[in-house]
Amino acid sequence: MNAKNKWLMVVNSGQPIRTRLICFPHAGGDPEQFRDWSDGLADHIELVTLRLPGHGSRLKETPYDQWAPLLEDTFFALQPYLTEPHAFYGHSFGGRVAYEMARLAQAQYPGFTRHLFISGCRSPDSQQPQPYLHTLPKDDFIEALIKLGAAPESMLHDKKLMRLFEPVMRSDLKLAELWSHCPDGGLNIPLTALYGSDDPLDTAASMMNWREFTRREFELIEVRGDHYFLRAQRDRLLHIINTHLGLLGI
Repeated sequence: MNAKNKWLMVVNSGQPIRTRLICFPHAGGDPEQFRDWSDGLADHIELVTLRLPGHGSRLKETPYDQWAPLLEDTFFALQPYLTEPHAFYGHSFGGRVAYEMARLAQAQYPGFTRHLFISGCRSPDSQQPQPYLHTLPKDDFIEALIKLGAAPESMLHDKKLMRLFEPVMRSDLKLAELWSHCPDGGLNIPLTALYGSDDPLDTAASMMNWREFTRREFELIEVRGDHYFLRAQRDRLLHIINTHLGLLGI
């Protein structure tokens, strides 16, 4: 079964749902990248992915460049899905969104967020590497994206596509690079943090301090690959997710 709206893509097996996995893509990322995860998730897990303005089928819409309205509108879009058991998964920029959604959900719907998965995303108190990519001149910006593997090189050299993609990427990176948050009371949610073995951006050291942001179980897992390891490590990630969410509701 597949239901779609402007903000969310929802995919499930048609079997009874005991929990849902809500996913947030990386900077500039199309939420469609998560669609094939539904084939590898346990039947009782419904997949929900966020589609922000400027992303995927909303490419021509103006992206957010401030955190407050992004979080308010995203939380509003997700609210119908937060009154039942769920988990969040976010990669890179999406990891920051996932964490902020977990904080809001814990405050408004306590007990329903069963797990938080964060990958390729520094902890809020870790230093963001500089120079900030979102401030670079166009040629340097494109070169940095190529070096990171942020998008296919053919796309980054396509002037027509880049007229649409560059503002979205800059806005997302601005939010990601300027994001910070001091530890507060902490989440009461188990947290799994994952980093790429060859990721120059979000290293084990920059992710280790996620342990300070939850009062529950914490684990830090290395997976093989660079910053964009989601596709290459799909099966490993799904195994980790299924293991954590497999017992829910049984």
